[in-house]
Amino acid sequence: MTRHFAGSPTPPTRRIDTGFLRAFDAAARLGSFTAAARELSVTQSALSRQIQSIEYEVGLRLFERDGPRVRLSAAGERLAAALRPALASLDATVEELRQSLRRPKVRITTFASFASLWLMPRLPLFQAEHPEVDIAVEASDQIIDLDATEQDIALRLAHPEHPAVRGAQAQALFEERIAPVCSPRLLAELQRRGAGLQAPGDLRRTTLIAEVGPGGTPSRSLAYLRDLSWEAWFRSVGHRDVQPLSWLELNFTHQTVQAAQAGMGVAMGQMSLIRPLLADGSLLLPLGAPQRTGVFYYMVLREQARMRPEVQALVDWLRAQLLRERALP
Repeated sequence: MTRHFAGSPTPPTRRIDTGFLRAFDAAARLGSFTAAARELSVTQSALSRQIQSIEYEVGLRLFERDGPRVRLSAAGERLAAALRPALASLDATVEELRQSLRRPKVRITTFASFASLWLMPRLPLFQAEHPEVDIAVEASDQIIDLDATEQDIALRLAHPEHPAVRGAQAQALFEERIAPVCSPRLLAELQRRGAGLQAPGDLRRTTLIAEVGPGGTPSRSLAYLRDLSWEAWFRSVGHRDVQPLSWLELNFTHQTVQAAQAGMGVAMGQMSLIRPLLADGSLLLPLGAPQRTGVFYYMVLREQARMRPEVQALVDWLRAQLLRERALP
Protein backbone atom coordinates (compact mmCIF):
# COMPACT_ATOMS: atom_id res chain seq x y z
CA MET A 1 0.00 0.00 0.00
CA THR A 2 1.42 3.39 -0.95
CA ARG A 3 1.99 5.94 1.69
CA HIS A 4 0.45 8.77 -0.38
CA PHE A 5 -1.48 9.37 -3.57
CA ALA A 6 0.42 9.05 -6.82
CA GLY A 7 1.38 12.45 -8.18
CA SER A 8 0.70 14.20 -4.88
CA PRO A 9 3.24 15.78 -2.58
CA THR A 10 4.15 13.84 0.53
CA PRO A 11 1.47 14.63 3.13
CA PRO A 12 2.44 16.69 6.16
CA THR A 13 3.78 14.86 9.20
CA ARG A 14 2.08 17.08 11.78
CA ARG A 15 -1.00 15.91 13.66
CA ILE A 16 -4.11 15.59 11.55
CA ASP A 17 -6.44 18.58 11.30
CA THR A 18 -9.61 17.54 13.11
CA GLY A 19 -11.84 20.17 11.50
CA PHE A 20 -13.30 17.85 8.85
CA LEU A 21 -13.67 14.68 10.90
CA ARG A 22 -17.44 15.16 11.25
CA ALA A 23 -17.68 15.00 7.47
CA PHE A 24 -15.70 11.75 7.40
CA ASP A 25 -17.80 10.26 10.21
CA ALA A 26 -21.10 11.12 8.50
CA ALA A 27 -19.96 9.71 5.13
CA ALA A 28 -18.64 6.56 6.82
CA ARG A 29 -21.91 5.97 8.69
CA LEU A 30 -24.23 6.76 5.79
CA GLY A 31 -22.21 5.35 2.89
CA SER A 32 -23.12 8.36 0.78
CA PHE A 33 -21.58 11.79 0.30
CA THR A 34 -25.01 13.14 -0.66
CA ALA A 35 -26.65 11.85 2.54
CA ALA A 36 -23.70 13.04 4.65
CA ALA A 37 -23.89 16.52 3.11
CA ARG A 38 -27.62 16.63 3.84
CA GLU A 39 -27.07 15.61 7.48
CA LEU A 40 -24.40 18.29 7.96
CA SER A 41 -26.32 20.97 6.01
CA VAL A 42 -23.50 21.57 3.52
CA THR A 43 -23.30 21.12 -0.24
CA GLN A 44 -22.08 17.84 -1.65
CA SER A 45 -19.13 19.57 -3.32
CA ALA A 46 -18.13 21.14 0.01
CA LEU A 47 -18.30 17.77 1.74
CA SER A 48 -16.24 16.15 -1.04
CA ARG A 49 -13.54 18.78 -0.58
CA GLN A 50 -13.49 18.08 3.16
CA ILE A 51 -13.05 14.35 2.51
CA GLN A 52 -10.25 15.08 0.03
CA SER A 53 -8.52 17.23 2.65
CA ILE A 54 -8.65 14.40 5.20
CA GLU A 55 -7.34 11.90 2.67
CA TYR A 56 -4.46 14.26 1.88
CA GLU A 57 -3.72 14.64 5.60
CA VAL A 58 -3.70 10.87 6.12
CA GLY A 59 -1.96 10.07 2.84
CA LEU A 60 -4.31 7.23 1.89
CA ARG A 61 -7.67 6.83 0.22
CA LEU A 62 -10.39 6.45 2.83
CA PHE A 63 -13.34 5.76 0.50
CA GLU A 64 -13.93 3.71 -2.62
CA ARG A 65 -16.76 4.31 -5.08
CA ASP A 66 -19.45 1.63 -5.27
CA GLY A 67 -21.90 2.92 -7.89
CA PRO A 68 -23.82 5.87 -6.45
CA ARG A 69 -22.64 5.00 -2.95
CA VAL A 70 -19.24 4.98 -1.30
CA ARG A 71 -17.65 2.42 0.99
CA LEU A 72 -14.73 2.65 3.34
CA SER A 73 -11.32 1.43 2.28
CA ALA A 74 -9.27 -0.65 4.69
CA ALA A 75 -7.62 2.54 5.94
CA GLY A 76 -11.02 4.21 6.23
CA GLU A 77 -12.32 1.32 8.34
CA ARG A 78 -9.43 1.76 10.77
CA LEU A 79 -9.93 5.51 11.01
CA ALA A 80 -13.70 5.16 11.48
CA ALA A 81 -13.24 2.60 14.26
CA ALA A 82 -10.95 5.00 16.13
CA LEU A 83 -13.04 8.08 15.44
CA ARG A 84 -16.50 6.90 16.55
CA PRO A 85 -15.75 6.41 20.26
CA ALA A 86 -13.65 9.58 20.29
CA LEU A 87 -16.54 11.67 18.92
CA ALA A 88 -18.97 10.01 21.33
CA SER A 89 -16.68 10.87 24.24
CA LEU A 90 -16.28 14.44 22.98
CA ASP A 91 -20.04 14.90 22.62
CA ALA A 92 -20.64 13.47 26.10
CA THR A 93 -18.09 15.86 27.61
CA VAL A 94 -19.68 18.84 25.86
CA GLU A 95 -23.07 17.75 27.19
CA GLU A 96 -21.60 17.52 30.69
CA LEU A 97 -20.36 21.11 30.36
CA ARG A 98 -23.73 22.28 29.09
CA GLN A 99 -25.47 20.66 32.02
CA SER A 100 -23.58 22.97 34.36
CA LEU A 101 -25.79 25.77 33.02
CA ARG A 102 -29.00 23.87 33.76
CA ARG A 103 -30.65 22.28 36.77
CA PRO A 104 -28.55 19.28 37.81
CA LYS A 105 -29.95 16.02 36.44
CA VAL A 106 -28.94 12.42 37.04
CA ARG A 107 -29.88 9.68 34.58
CA ILE A 108 -30.36 6.11 35.81
CA THR A 109 -30.86 2.99 33.73
CA THR A 110 -32.16 -0.22 35.26
CA PHE A 111 -34.44 -3.08 34.32
CA ALA A 112 -38.18 -2.43 34.29
CA SER A 113 -39.21 -4.57 37.25
CA PHE A 114 -36.51 -3.20 39.54
CA ALA A 115 -37.58 0.32 38.57
CA SER A 116 -41.24 -0.47 39.32
CA LEU A 117 -40.91 -2.52 42.49
CA TRP A 118 -37.77 -1.16 44.16
CA LEU A 119 -36.57 2.17 42.80
CA MET A 120 -39.75 4.17 42.27
CA PRO A 121 -41.18 3.60 45.78
CA ARG A 122 -37.92 4.87 47.30
CA LEU A 123 -37.00 7.79 45.02
CA PRO A 124 -39.29 10.26 46.83
CA LEU A 125 -36.99 9.90 49.86
CA PHE A 126 -34.01 11.11 47.81
CA GLN A 127 -36.03 13.90 46.19
CA ALA A 128 -37.12 15.14 49.61
CA GLU A 129 -33.44 15.42 50.62
CA HIS A 130 -32.29 16.87 47.27
CA PRO A 131 -35.17 18.82 45.69
CA GLU A 132 -32.70 20.66 43.43
CA VAL A 133 -31.73 17.48 41.55
CA ASP A 134 -33.82 16.17 38.64
CA ILE A 135 -33.94 12.40 38.09
CA ALA A 136 -34.50 10.60 34.77
CA VAL A 137 -35.11 6.84 34.90
CA GLU A 138 -34.75 4.66 31.82
CA ALA A 139 -36.38 1.26 32.34
CA SER A 140 -34.74 -1.25 30.01
CA ASP A 141 -33.71 -4.89 30.33
CA GLN A 142 -30.85 -4.30 27.88
CA ILE A 143 -27.35 -3.98 29.33
CA ILE A 144 -25.79 -0.95 27.66
CA ASP A 145 -22.32 0.56 27.48
CA LEU A 146 -22.56 3.57 29.79
CA ASP A 147 -19.60 5.30 28.16
CA ALA A 148 -21.49 5.37 24.85
CA THR A 149 -24.67 6.91 26.32
CA GLU A 150 -25.82 9.83 28.45
CA GLN A 151 -26.82 7.51 31.32
CA ASP A 152 -24.91 8.23 34.53
CA ILE A 153 -25.72 5.21 36.72
CA ALA A 154 -26.75 1.65 35.91
CA LEU A 155 -28.33 -0.70 38.45
CA ARG A 156 -27.86 -4.21 37.11
CA LEU A 157 -28.47 -7.82 38.05
CA ALA A 158 -25.71 -10.07 36.72
CA HIS A 159 -23.30 -12.88 37.35
CA PRO A 160 -19.93 -11.69 38.68
CA GLU A 161 -18.15 -12.82 35.50
CA HIS A 162 -20.30 -10.68 33.18
CA PRO A 163 -18.06 -8.16 31.33
CA ALA A 164 -20.45 -5.29 32.06
CA VAL A 165 -19.86 -5.53 35.83
CA ARG A 166 -16.15 -6.32 35.94
CA GLY A 167 -14.79 -2.78 35.50
CA ALA A 168 -13.44 -0.44 38.13
CA GLN A 169 -16.70 1.52 38.20
CA ALA A 170 -18.86 -1.53 39.07
CA GLN A 171 -19.65 -2.25 42.70
CA ALA A 172 -21.29 -5.49 43.88
CA LEU A 173 -24.02 -4.64 46.38
CA PHE A 174 -25.80 -7.84 47.42
CA GLU A 175 -26.80 -11.29 46.23
CA GLU A 176 -30.38 -11.93 45.11
CA ARG A 177 -32.29 -14.76 46.77
CA ILE A 178 -35.44 -16.49 45.59
CA ALA A 179 -38.37 -18.44 47.03
CA PRO A 180 -41.91 -19.38 45.97
CA VAL A 181 -44.53 -16.80 47.01
CA CYS A 182 -48.31 -16.75 46.94
CA SER A 183 -51.22 -14.75 48.25
CA PRO A 184 -52.95 -15.59 51.57
CA ARG A 185 -56.15 -16.16 49.57
CA LEU A 186 -54.58 -18.83 47.36
CA LEU A 187 -52.98 -20.59 50.32
CA ALA A 188 -56.29 -20.60 52.20
CA GLU A 189 -58.07 -22.02 49.13
CA LEU A 190 -55.52 -24.84 48.80
CA GLN A 191 -55.87 -25.64 52.49
CA ARG A 192 -59.67 -25.78 52.15
CA ARG A 193 -59.19 -28.35 49.43
CA GLY A 194 -57.02 -30.36 51.80
CA ALA A 195 -53.89 -29.69 49.75
CA GLY A 196 -51.86 -26.92 51.32
CA LEU A 197 -48.25 -26.02 50.46
CA GLN A 198 -45.91 -27.71 52.89
CA ALA A 199 -43.31 -29.27 50.58
CA PRO A 200 -42.03 -28.67 47.02
CA GLY A 201 -44.01 -31.66 45.76
CA ASP A 202 -47.26 -29.91 46.74
CA LEU A 203 -46.71 -27.44 43.88
CA ARG A 204 -48.08 -30.16 41.55
CA ARG A 205 -51.57 -29.15 42.71
CA THR A 206 -51.46 -25.49 41.65
CA THR A 207 -50.51 -23.05 38.90
CA LEU A 208 -46.93 -21.83 38.72
CA ILE A 209 -46.30 -18.32 37.42
CA ALA A 210 -43.15 -17.98 35.31
CA GLU A 211 -41.34 -15.09 33.65
CA VAL A 212 -40.65 -15.54 29.93
CA GLY A 213 -38.84 -13.35 27.44
CA PRO A 214 -40.24 -11.69 24.29
CA GLY A 215 -41.97 -14.15 21.99
CA GLY A 216 -42.47 -16.65 24.79
CA THR A 217 -38.80 -17.57 25.22
CA PRO A 218 -38.37 -19.16 28.67
CA SER A 219 -36.56 -16.77 30.97
CA ARG A 220 -34.15 -19.52 31.98
CA SER A 221 -32.48 -19.08 28.57
CA LEU A 222 -31.57 -15.48 29.39
CA ALA A 223 -28.22 -15.38 31.25
CA TYR A 224 -28.80 -14.31 34.87
CA LEU A 225 -32.54 -15.09 34.75
CA ARG A 226 -31.68 -18.76 34.42
CA ASP A 227 -30.58 -18.78 38.06
CA LEU A 228 -33.72 -16.94 39.21
CA SER A 229 -36.13 -19.40 37.60
CA TRP A 230 -38.37 -22.19 38.85
CA GLU A 231 -35.95 -24.67 37.31
CA ALA A 232 -33.07 -23.29 39.42
CA TRP A 233 -35.15 -23.31 42.60
CA PHE A 234 -36.36 -26.90 42.13
CA ARG A 235 -32.76 -27.94 41.53
CA SER A 236 -31.60 -26.17 44.71
CA VAL A 237 -34.17 -28.00 46.86
CA GLY A 238 -33.56 -31.39 45.25
CA HIS A 239 -36.81 -31.70 43.24
CA ARG A 240 -36.20 -31.83 39.49
CA ASP A 241 -39.33 -33.60 38.24
CA VAL A 242 -42.20 -31.50 39.66
CA GLN A 243 -44.81 -30.56 37.04
CA PRO A 244 -47.56 -28.16 38.17
CA LEU A 245 -51.25 -28.29 37.41
CA SER A 246 -50.65 -25.52 34.85
CA TRP A 247 -48.28 -22.66 33.93
CA LEU A 248 -48.99 -18.94 33.67
CA GLU A 249 -46.25 -17.24 31.64
CA LEU A 250 -45.67 -13.46 31.76
CA ASN A 251 -43.02 -11.16 30.28
CA PHE A 252 -41.83 -9.17 33.32
CA THR A 253 -41.01 -9.88 36.95
CA HIS A 254 -43.41 -7.22 38.23
CA GLN A 255 -46.21 -8.93 36.27
CA THR A 256 -45.52 -12.24 38.00
CA VAL A 257 -45.65 -10.46 41.36
CA GLN A 258 -48.98 -8.84 40.49
CA ALA A 259 -50.41 -12.18 39.36
CA ALA A 260 -49.32 -13.82 42.62
CA GLN A 261 -50.94 -11.02 44.64
CA ALA A 262 -54.15 -11.61 42.69
CA GLY A 263 -54.17 -15.29 43.72
CA MET A 264 -53.57 -16.60 40.18
CA GLY A 265 -50.84 -19.00 41.24
CA VAL A 266 -47.46 -19.32 42.93
CA ALA A 267 -44.64 -17.13 41.61
CA MET A 268 -40.88 -17.31 42.03
CA GLY A 269 -40.21 -14.29 44.22
CA GLN A 270 -37.02 -12.23 44.17
CA MET A 271 -36.55 -11.12 47.76
CA SER A 272 -35.19 -7.65 47.02
CA LEU A 273 -38.31 -6.79 45.02
CA ILE A 274 -41.03 -8.19 47.27
CA ARG A 275 -39.95 -7.52 50.87
CA PRO A 276 -42.58 -4.78 51.40
CA LEU A 277 -45.27 -7.19 50.17
CA LEU A 278 -44.06 -9.87 52.55
CA ALA A 279 -43.98 -7.35 55.39
CA ASP A 280 -47.59 -6.22 54.86
CA GLY A 281 -48.89 -9.74 54.31
CA SER A 282 -49.79 -9.33 50.63
CA LEU A 283 -47.53 -12.27 49.82
CA LEU A 284 -46.43 -15.29 51.85
CA LEU A 285 -43.45 -17.66 51.80
CA PRO A 286 -45.25 -21.01 52.10
CA LEU A 287 -42.16 -23.18 51.55
CA GLY A 288 -39.62 -21.62 53.86
CA ALA A 289 -36.40 -19.66 53.59
CA PRO A 290 -35.15 -18.18 50.29
CA GLN A 291 -32.34 -19.84 48.36
CA ARG A 292 -29.09 -18.18 47.23
CA THR A 293 -28.67 -17.69 43.47
CA GLY A 294 -25.10 -16.58 42.73
CA VAL A 295 -26.58 -13.53 40.97
CA PHE A 296 -25.72 -10.09 42.35
CA TYR A 297 -26.96 -6.53 42.13
CA TYR A 298 -24.36 -4.09 40.86
CA MET A 299 -24.15 -0.33 40.66
CA VAL A 300 -22.12 0.85 37.67
CA LEU A 301 -21.05 4.47 37.26
CA ARG A 302 -20.14 6.21 34.02
CA GLU A 303 -16.58 7.46 34.27
CA GLN A 304 -17.35 11.00 33.06
CA ALA A 305 -20.21 11.41 35.55
CA ARG A 306 -18.39 10.41 38.72
CA MET A 307 -17.12 13.91 39.61
CA ARG A 308 -20.50 15.65 39.41
CA PRO A 309 -21.82 16.39 42.93
CA GLU A 310 -25.44 15.52 42.07
CA VAL A 311 -24.35 12.11 40.75
CA GLN A 312 -22.24 11.45 43.83
CA ALA A 313 -25.17 12.40 46.07
CA LEU A 314 -27.43 9.86 44.38
CA VAL A 315 -24.69 7.21 44.33
CA ASP A 316 -24.17 7.60 48.10
CA TRP A 317 -27.91 7.43 48.73
CA LEU A 318 -28.40 4.38 46.49
CA ARG A 319 -25.43 2.61 48.06
CA ALA A 320 -26.89 3.12 51.54
CA GLN A 321 -30.31 1.88 50.44
CA LEU A 322 -29.00 -1.14 48.57
CA LEU A 323 -26.47 -2.23 51.17
CA ARG A 324 -29.27 -2.53 53.72
CA GLU A 325 -30.50 -5.51 51.69
CA ARG A 326 -27.47 -7.49 52.88
CA ALA A 327 -28.71 -7.46 56.45
CA LEU A 328 -32.27 -8.51 55.60
CA PRO A 329 -33.46 -12.13 55.71
